[in-house]
Amino acid sequence: MPAPTNTLLIEGSFTELCEELAQYLNVLRSNEGGASVNAEIAPLLEPLRQQEQNGEEPNLGQRDEVLKKIVAAAAVLNNAPEKEFIPAYNLLVYLIQQSSDPDIFLSRICFYLSKPVTSSAQFGPSLALTILTTIFNTLAPSDSSRYHVFLAIVAVIRQSGSTTAYEALKEQLVNQLPNWLASWELDEEDAQKLHLAIADAAEAAGDSEFAHAHIVEALQAIDANEASSKENRELAVRALTSALAHPAIFDFTSLSASDAVQALRSSDTSLFELLEIFAADTLDAYDDFISSTPLSSISGGVLADSGDALQTKMRLLTLTSLASSTPSRSLPYAAIASALRVADTEVEKWVIDTIRAGLVEGKLSQLRSEFLVHRATYRVFGEKQWAEVQGRLFVWRRSLEGVLGVIRTERERYARELQQQQAAAQAAEEGGAVGKGGDKKSTGDRRRHQQHQSQPHEVDLLGEGD
Repeated sequence: MPAPTNTLLIEGSFTELCEELAQYLNVLRSNEGGASVNAEIAPLLEPLRQQEQNGEEPNLGQRDEVLKKIVAAAAVLNNAPEKEFIPAYNLLVYLIQQSSDPDIFLSRICFYLSKPVTSSAQFGPSLALTILTTIFNTLAPSDSSRYHVFLAIVAVIRQSGSTTAYEALKEQLVNQLPNWLASWELDEEDAQKLHLAIADAAEAAGDSEFAHAHIVEALQAIDANEASSKENRELAVRALTSALAHPAIFDFTSLSASDAVQALRSSDTSLFELLEIFAADTLDAYDDFISSTPLSSISGGVLADSGDALQTKMRLLTLTSLASSTPSRSLPYAAIASALRVADTEVEKWVIDTIRAGLVEGKLSQLRSEFLVHRATYRVFGEKQWAEVQGRLFVWRRSLEGVLGVIRTERERYARELQQQQAAAQAAEEGGAVGKGGDKKSTGDRRRHQQHQSQPHEVDLLGEGD
């Protein structure tokens, strides 16, 4: 699989390596009676050999002429023995890197490697992937040639049927594909081609959900002016039918936004109507539709064998809508059974299946025969849903205002009680101080009175007349 960029180094001059590879190609072509590659390139190599001997800059145009001959004959390398396959291709890749424009040769090499390796039916895909990975990693990350090499890698993996190779590819796609697309600056047509190649490889590996994701990516790369073309109509039908029939795909928003899918409104009316039911309607609408429009009559019967799967998915989506539109967040079993047209004993099974699908969260109460909804997914989000959100936010706001009122009242009561306690404590402290001061004063007075009584008095012995 693609890894960090590296360099391929092989010893020898350009002319020597070309002669060596040409001689090897002659050996492989001997059984087919082809012309001698050495004879074809000999006149072209002579001027280049002189330049090498004189230390002059090589004539890149002359090199390209030599490489044209070699690359044209290189298809025979797919017949090379296993032990010689990788060295021979590595030499060819190294020589191509010496040209003025490697891109003109790499596309041909990728074409060869995407074909079966006839010398090794068992290990051929692994050998081809090894060379393609080498080519990919020797190119600069921003080199658009990586796009063509990567297409070849995807094609080989799809043809090989190797689960290990596909999983390695998928990991690279998840981690690196957005960066690669940004670096390669692909136009819409090339981007669509890449996503479709990935989708084909995913389908071959049985990964239908990943395949669908890239089919949707391919739809988004379609120009609005080309949305109703035959090829794009077929792609839209493929994307839509895979989404409807897949048991794990419940979001149809990206499909509804596609110009190519919108074009089905006029070309495939019944299929588009079915999309609208799955996007926003309920089981009742689906059953009414099926009663008047059998699946076998829709777009050539592509959904003819999907009746049970579609009805199952419609029940899960109906329960999702029911949960998301219930103001009380409490769904009685009877209401669920009626909406899904199932027996009361089957309600819990359908609720559990909807929870497993990630559409709702909640708790089953067998005692009260109700489903307590904690979370539910909106299937569509428009004016009606905004109104519901607004209403719930208003209720939430009123509840918060009530809580804040209670908190405010309690804070005021606490402040009053605290103030009263502080005032009472201060009064008690002041009263105690006053009482103690009064006792001291009385005692002092008594002591002074006692002292006054015990002191001797001076007696005036002279009479008044004196």
